[in-house]
Amino acid sequence: MARLKLLVGVTKVLWPEHLNTSYYLDLNRISRQTRWAHAFMHDYALWLGLALMTLTFLATYVVVWWRRRPQAAGLMFLGGVGTLVALGLNQLVGHAAQELRPYDTYPKALVLVAKAHDYAFPSDHAVVAGALFTSVLLVVRRAPPLKFASGALPRHALAQPDQRRLSATTFWLAVLGALFGLFLGFARVYVGAHYPGDVVAGYLLGAVVVMVASGARRAVYWVVGLVLRSPLSWLVCRPGAEGVQGGTSLPQPALRR
Repeated sequence: MARLKLLVGVTKVLWPEHLNTSYYLDLNRISRQTRWAHAFMHDYALWLGLALMTLTFLATYVVVWWRRRPQAAGLMFLGGVGTLVALGLNQLVGHAAQELRPYDTYPKALVLVAKAHDYAFPSDHAVVAGALFTSVLLVVRRAPPLKFASGALPRHALAQPDQRRLSATTFWLAVLGALFGLFLGFARVYVGAHYPGDVVAGYLLGAVVVMVASGARRAVYWVVGLVLRSPLSWLVCRPGAEGVQGGTSLPQPALRR
C-alpha cells in the first residue's frame, strides 16, 4: 500500500521511455563491470565535474578581465545570474514532471552515490553544466570590444591582435567546458542517478535560460560603462590602461552589439 501511495501522481520514466530505460540499464551493466572506475566516477558525478565547469567559467572571466574586455565581463555576470535562475526554475520543472529516480523504478540497479529523495527530471548537475558552458560560448560569439568616444581608451588596449588571442583562448575554454559538461552527464547516468533524458533536458534548460538572460546584455553593457567610471572599475577590467582605472573621468561609452 505504501508503494502504491508513492506512485500516485508520479511518472516512472518520461518520454522517450524505451530509450531512457534501455540506455540506463545498458550503462548500469557496464558500471558493474568497471569497478576500477567507481571511485573516480563517484567523485566526478558528485563534485569534480561541477568544479571543473566552474573553473572553466572563472578562467574565462579572468581572460576577459586581463584582456580588458569589460563587455565580455558583463556577459559573464549575466551567465552567472542565468545559472542561478536556471537552477531555481529546474525545481519547478522537476515538481511538474514528477519523474521517479531510476533506482526507485529499478531497485536492483547499481547506484554509486547516495540516493536522493527528489525527482530525477531534469538533472541539476546538467542544468549547471549547460548554463556555464553557454555563458562561455556567449563570450566567444557575442562580446565586441568596448568602444569609447574621444579616445578615452587607448587604441592598443583593443588592438586586433589582442582580440584574436582572446577569441582563441575563450574558444579552447569553451571546448574544455563542453568536454567536462558532456562527461558530467555521462557520469550522472553511470552512477545510477539519472536517465539520459534527464541529462539532456538539464543541458537544454540551462542553455535556454542563459540565452534568454543574454537578451539583457544592452542594459548590462550600460551598467559596465558606469562601473568603468567608478572606483570599482577593477571588477570588470584589469587596471593599468589609460581611461580604465577607477575614478578616472571617462566619456560615456558608445555601446554596440
